[in-house]
Amino acid sequence: MIKAIAVDDEPKALQVIKEHSSKLSMLDLVDTFTDPIRALNFLSENVIDLIFLDIEMPDLSGIEFSRAIKNKNTHVIFTTAHSEYAIESYELASLDYLLKPIEFTRFHKAVAKAVENTERSSKYFFVNTGREQTKICYDDILFLEADGNYVTYYLGNAKVMVRSTIKEAITRLPSSGFFQVQRSYVVAMMHIDKIQDNHIHIGESKISIGPSFKEAFMSVVNRVH
Repeated sequence: MIKAIAVDDEPKALQVIKEHSSKLSMLDLVDTFTDPIRALNFLSENVIDLIFLDIEMPDLSGIEFSRAIKNKNTHVIFTTAHSEYAIESYELASLDYLLKPIEFTRFHKAVAKAVENTERSSKYFFVNTGREQTKICYDDILFLEADGNYVTYYLGNAKVMVRSTIKEAITRLPSSGFFQVQRSYVVAMMHIDKIQDNHIHIGESKISIGPSFKEAFMSVVNRVH
């Protein structure tokens, strides 16, 4: 899960972001601000992964705001009703650009990108196992197995089960190191021992490759080798 804030001088626009955020377990919208100066003061005392930032605001524009952010690991997603700002926003290395009114599917895609970029720069992440937050190191993950609304992370001699869909779990993983090989399995490429007879061998585990995933998976394998 990543922590975010939203900055927009229009309360209705902030309400849309609140509603969209409430539907995503990967996102914790910590606070919202109509005053960009207050938001900057908040950032000086708190570590935030992502900012939804309106461009046209009085006193301080979103462009000026983004240049004032001191933590360069904080991602920015610009939000605006004016498409002409798109080029300038990308020149500022923003993560994404959402055009108002913001549709949920587009919002979800942008957040997923933020999660991937944030966690790719980290060596671990935390999952909610019901009673506690459990730390999982990316390098320890052998593979993921989904069963309905639950996903099990296989970590060598340990297993961690969480309430999640496989699609949600994939958004927590760096795309370059993991690959979905059937509807219920995602494997860590670095831990594959061999591929034989349409099966992936990881330690004592043997995972079949789904027909609809085989071509894409083998193209990645062949690229690596």
